[in-house]
Amino acid sequence: MRPKSLVLLALALGCGLVASIGISQVLDGKNQKAIETVPIYVALQNINLGDPLDEGMVSLQEWPKGKVPVGAITKWEEIDDRRPRTVIFEGEPLLDGKFLPKGQSSNPIAGIPAGMRLKTISVDAQKSVAGLLSPGDRVDLQLLVERNERESITHPFTKIFLQNIRVYAVDQAVQRSADGTESRTVAKTVSLIVTPQQANRITLGENLGEISLIPRHPDDEEIVDDGEQSVDDLLSRSDSSSREDEQGKSSSESESGLAAGLTSALQGVLAQGPTIETTQPFKMKVIFPDEVQELKFDAETGEPVDEEQQGTFGVPSAGETQDDAALSADGNVDADSPEDDFPIELEQ
Repeated sequence: MRPKSLVLLALALGCGLVASIGISQVLDGKNQKAIETVPIYVALQNINLGDPLDEGMVSLQEWPKGKVPVGAITKWEEIDDRRPRTVIFEGEPLLDGKFLPKGQSSNPIAGIPAGMRLKTISVDAQKSVAGLLSPGDRVDLQLLVERNERESITHPFTKIFLQNIRVYAVDQAVQRSADGTESRTVAKTVSLIVTPQQANRITLGENLGEISLIPRHPDDEEIVDDGEQSVDDLLSRSDSSSREDEQGKSSSESESGLAAGLTSALQGVLAQGPTIETTQPFKMKVIFPDEVQELKFDAETGEPVDEEQQGTFGVPSAGETQDDAALSADGNVDADSPEDDFPIELEQ
């Protein structure tokens, strides 16, 4: 190839490379202008309810303008001397609605729903499930009552009297810790969200016996049997759980399993018990006005076995008609018996 052609080819390649670079820069510039950002404050760590803020906990970061939440904090003056009214997690934008007014501390009472009440009870390790309860958990309330003749309580019993109650606070903590790694301690008090009527029942229960809290799954809304359990129930046949119950099997499957269990148990009892021969006749003593007879009856039909006995009860035997059923046991017609023999005068 001639030197002139090589020079022209190199010049063309250089022009093409410069053009492609220029086009890329133009397109990048257009994209950068299209994405407009806004600086907002974002949490650099978990911030608990009511904790004071400092500049080391937050950072001013650029966010796409179309992705900025409503009420996002853009200036430090907007959150200076303000405390969170709820837990703020790491990486979460700071919103104005999540902060109390300037100079105001957290007010847990304001979190009680309208129409509800806050009832606090004293608990120990046993009553509070060894410190496993946290705000937001759901519990059932169980009452244990001892025998008390003065209160007309003749026998001890236990009973679940409230179900699916929300724990509002444990001691003075009204929300879970933001990091979720707080050390567990045995609570001394637990505050519950209840209706006024439920608060009255809890107060009455505290004066009658001991109240224990039984945690339930947060999504479990089922109302269980709350029947009273006495000492007789405790000493009766034992109860058991199953893997299906622990795995949250559906109620229909549980009912079918229960039915199968009852059927199996019944078959076991019948297998252990005496075998009844239903084909053999059975004997029964029949009391007549003037005598007592021991007669045999068929186990399947319930009819007397002997033909003579059938005639005795007005049932036509073999060779008899329905009209012959009025014959007495000795074969004679007792036409006057309906009027003369009844009522029977019994002598002293």
